[in-house]
Amino acid sequence: MRIFVTTLATIGALSATSATAQSLPDNMYIDGYISSTSAHTTGFDETLSRASLNFGITPAKDSGFAVGFSLGLDAVKYDGWDISEMVLYPAVTFALGDSGLISVGVPRPVVNYGYIPENTMAHASTMELFQSLTNIDPSMAAFYYLYYPDLHSRDVDMYGLRYDGEFGNTKIGASAHQVDFSGLAKLDITSVAFQHQLGQIGGLSEANLFGAVEQLKFGGKNWTSYTLGAEAGLDKLRTGLILSKSNFTATGVYLTTANLYADYKITDDISVLASTMHMDAVGESARIHSLGAEYRFLNGGYVNATYSDQTLYNSDGFYEVTLGWRF
Repeated sequence: MRIFVTTLATIGALSATSATAQSLPDNMYIDGYISSTSAHTTGFDETLSRASLNFGITPAKDSGFAVGFSLGLDAVKYDGWDISEMVLYPAVTFALGDSGLISVGVPRPVVNYGYIPENTMAHASTMELFQSLTNIDPSMAAFYYLYYPDLHSRDVDMYGLRYDGEFGNTKIGASAHQVDFSGLAKLDITSVAFQHQLGQIGGLSEANLFGAVEQLKFGGKNWTSYTLGAEAGLDKLRTGLILSKSNFTATGVYLTTANLYADYKITDDISVLASTMHMDAVGESARIHSLGAEYRFLNGGYVNATYSDQTLYNSDGFYEVTLGWRF
């Protein structure tokens, strides 16, 4: 739990001023969230703490020496499976004028940040964790970097580079990483992603398309995952559909998923959320249904209550209450 005490202290310092993100200079940013969840089902009472934060200084495009930096943090502590891990994503960034941005060091994979919507399961934290461990989602590189040390008691190092470009209403990203398991094995993982803003269509207030492909190479074999989705807003309703397909299994069999989600704002501070996910591999299927409500307060705080019904594990429905902060 110590890593989360440290993170909370850092966030407390950052949010001491009102509206931390708004008070930063124009070339600085911070985004992400930190949360603590209490989950309950028959014979099961556990806590889950998560953090995903990003901070950086964006290099000025018109500067003669356009250098900046970025720092990401992912952390998870789950009592149920004795998982407790934190990883950092430090990188030096270079502006390429209007052509985009290059990040070198340990940048986040493009599948993991900036293109694919996150927290689309009614913000049911435990279900999101289960789905990540089951479907290697959202990124194989991010999965190994964060979870492998606890699951296999072996250190993991990662390094790579990333490109982000914006062309009109379309963003395009590409990244390449090498994951090193204490020198015993190395994985090469490449990713490409896009997001296209459609703008207003008919009565829709906003709409966008997004997708990604990630490939892992090891020992002369390749594993590939595909993601394609769309998201749209209509007045107080936001809804989306994410389809994915991955052959990242020991047998190479493809696992497909379909995630439909919606968020309806009753007021500016209160929302109801719902999602349904279906997973299928060679005729064997599983599902997760989640329904929740969220109340937002101050300038980033939120409390969320969800109920999830699933067939991944032999248990009754999951009840969760989450307290968190978004940046």
